[in-house]
Amino acid sequence: MTAYLRLLPLFGLLLAGQAGASHNADQDEMRRLRASGTIVPLAQLVDDAQRRHAGRVLEAELKHRNGGYSYEIEILDEAGVVRELIYDAASGRLLDERTDD
Repeated sequence: MTAYLRLLPLFGLLLAGQAGASHNADQDEMRRLRASGTIVPLAQLVDDAQRRHAGRVLEAELKHRNGGYSYEIEILDEAGVVRELIYDAASGRLLDERTDD
């Protein structure tokens, strides 16, 4: 329950529609996809990201790209490095990890 409450502010970071090849899912779309089993819960992947890199979650977004969905989670780690972890939203598999300079 605590993890869920901690994530509530992240849902406010999900922005609707963006021009280009990808867009951020809005909250209603995210709920619909989660209820249908199309995507895994964001909380599950935030927990995984924080196990990989202890720190503070700065941002979490659900993106729709090329017919699929991905989560992008940014963490400010304990060393002060911003890390972006990209997960397949359907399987929960880590696809990529980047550091922001």
